[in-house]
Amino acid sequence: MLTGYTHWTTPDREFNRDSRTVVQVATGMAEAVASFSPTAPNASVDRAAAMMVPDRAQAFKEQYAKSSADLVQRKVTAQAATLSAGVEALGPADASVAVILRVTQNSPGQPPSQAAPAVRVTLTKRGNDWLVLDVTPINSR
Repeated sequence: MLTGYTHWTTPDREFNRDSRTVVQVATGMAEAVASFSPTAPNASVDRAAAMMVPDRAQAFKEQYAKSSADLVQRKVTAQAATLSAGVEALGPADASVAVILRVTQNSPGQPPSQAAPAVRVTLTKRGNDWLVLDVTPINSR
């Protein structure tokens, strides 16, 4: 009887572990993508790229550099924190996580502004590691 129990519960433990892991990776990625400091403009992008599938990281860095140039010039800072996150789908090698953030943006001479964007983070499992494939906005209707 004990052998049957451990055999049946092993997939549950793996599923629970993978669920926690994909949410941790997805929230870390979403926060890194949405945060920015003009004094260290590459810090967030480097942190985000380290969580990505290697063949997509370089293209992500190039796109981020183009979009952040204006923020550096205007001395805009943005700090993101996760409000909520949940697994949308989880398979043995692929996952999708929805993340809702609170982003506080500061610009010189302007009052701070806040937004609550939602993003979908898609991940793939390479070996024992969950890596980010893509981050896309979830549009509100």
